[in-house]
Amino acid sequence: MTTVPLYIPLNDLDKYFYNRKKDLERIEYYLNSLENDISQRLLIRGYRGVGKTFLLQKIKHDAKNNYIVSYIDISRVFGQNYKNLTVESLLLELLDSMNQSIYEKTNNQTDKITFLLKSFLNNFKLKDIDFNNSLKIGELSIPATEDNYKKISKFVMEYPQKVVENMDEINGFIIIIDEFQMLKKLDNLEAFFWLLRSYSQFQSNVSYVMSGSISRTADIIEMINGATGAFGGRMIQINIDPFTKEETKSYFNDKFSEIKFTEGGFDKFYDYTKGIPMYINSFYNLLSSDVIYDEQLVEDTFIQNMDQILVMWIKIWGSLNKNEKKIIYAILPNESITWTELESRVDLSTATINKYLNTLQNKGILSFINGRYHFEDLMLKTWIENEVKVNGVYP
Repeated sequence: MTTVPLYIPLNDLDKYFYNRKKDLERIEYYLNSLENDISQRLLIRGYRGVGKTFLLQKIKHDAKNNYIVSYIDISRVFGQNYKNLTVESLLLELLDSMNQSIYEKTNNQTDKITFLLKSFLNNFKLKDIDFNNSLKIGELSIPATEDNYKKISKFVMEYPQKVVENMDEINGFIIIIDEFQMLKKLDNLEAFFWLLRSYSQFQSNVSYVMSGSISRTADIIEMINGATGAFGGRMIQINIDPFTKEETKSYFNDKFSEIKFTEGGFDKFYDYTKGIPMYINSFYNLLSSDVIYDEQLVEDTFIQNMDQILVMWIKIWGSLNKNEKKIIYAILPNESITWTELESRVDLSTATINKYLNTLQNKGILSFINGRYHFEDLMLKTWIENEVKVNGVYP
């Protein structure tokens, strides 16, 4: 019996990738419209740990040879620019990602792509450039700009379409922006979305895929794809759902057949993991092949090892501020709560409550449905309640 990696095994994707055939087919169907000069804007969301990033890496890995695919993780960009995440820094990271993807695709055609880039740069006539902080593709330096947002935004936004137009063997450029909820850290996020829309709507060979662990009711979704948002409902929204109970059982039979459950034991296992692959794999790593797991044994194993199974929530909990935690404490005794009920339970101003309700939705922790706030994923609630039961205090 071996453990399952809880990270993305980029060198062995197919070994650990499971199911998601319908999701893959649907996403690839839209992206393959680039063959007919039709670009798409996709918005992919789902629970934290449901496998969105794994799915995106699979799409990148399996992309057709006539596509260039760039992947950028906004959480990494934020980590590198945590003091001042600006649209300029984001655009330069995007440019770096595109250059790397182009270089990987054309590593046997360095002279051709270098000539293309030189021509594009000469035509663009960038000013205010800084070659000491430049990006590279092959032997060619791509200048970075310090304070020229208009020029760098135009350059980066036009760049992928120009690449496709100048490379006969390339029919499309796919740009994947993962953990896009972290874009909320930008000073002017709405301006970035409108910038993206203003260029992408006139590009027939560049498709954008945005993905994040975010509530379907989060204000960032309204900002990008709501009725008054930049894309006004024209982005195709795709929800990645957890495994059903039948899919989870098939997953175990296919990947972990050495683990045995009673019928009640498996039902309890599914109740705890909710079909979310991150929880399933974390829980599996704690199981043994020499016992049969009934309902009580599954429950005991989960309770005793909750911190390990729900480690991602512990990390997220540590990143929340005191006001966000106050709001969560107020909701804990109930499955859901109205705004009025919440206001009566926390010593925060109206503006502060609204601000942090929005941040909790953008972080995929709360959702707002039918006039009530709910936990998007009840695992956080389960972990906090167990901490209180065991230790007598909130974590």
